[in-house]
Amino acid sequence: MKNRILFILTSLFFLISIVSFSQVGIGTTSPDASSVLDISSTTQGVLTPRMTSAQRIAIITPATGLLVFDTDQNAFYFYDSSSWVKLSASGNDYTGWAQYSDTQYTSGSPLNLLASTKITLPNNAGAILDFQKPVDVTTFYNSANSTITGRNGDGINIVIEFRLRPIANQTTKITISIDLGGAVGEIFTRDFITSKGIGVEHFYLSSFNAYTLGTWQANGGTVKIVSDFAAEVYDVRYVLTRTHKAR
Repeated sequence: MKNRILFILTSLFFLISIVSFSQVGIGTTSPDASSVLDISSTTQGVLTPRMTSAQRIAIITPATGLLVFDTDQNAFYFYDSSSWVKLSASGNDYTGWAQYSDTQYTSGSPLNLLASTKITLPNNAGAILDFQKPVDVTTFYNSANSTITGRNGDGINIVIEFRLRPIANQTTKITISIDLGGAVGEIFTRDFITSKGIGVEHFYLSSFNAYTLGTWQANGGTVKIVSDFAAEVYDVRYVLTRTHKAR
């Protein structure tokens, strides 16, 4: 009985010592003072949890910094407090572009733009080229709510294209802007003046750089269009490029 009590006391003392020092060494008897866990080996590595993409996404309330290996993507992913981020050896994996083209309004079936009526420029993203997206971007454009997405203060270049035919025989002014909503409202306002002539096709193209943080990240950016005279709009296309990862 005495020996049993002595064994229990010794075990408790050992456990308390480990907790007190808050350091564990595996493969070493002298863990580094800056580490809580020091693993040393010249023949073996550390094997993290391995799972499919579906299993990774199904993790409930993942902790910030949680690290797993995705067997579908053959890559490590960590959780950054809001989304899963793929680890990559190349900084170029965090830059890229995508193209979103509307397939609803065409030359044969255009959108009728009423005079002095501001609307959201339609783009159903029916045709998408996104093979060059950054590894941590699901989409640059959310067609469900017609917004150009923004995150983490990323810099992006936005190209807006469409074709337009005036309906009235007037010099027609088209105004394009990006609406962020909230206190910011519309920014990057651009005017486009057409010549007189009913049914004369004009090609609109505008390109500008944006910084997507705060209101843009929260609301997304919606492309707005207004014309002082009636016109037809079709063949809408967005080309969106991330220019840096501000992180």
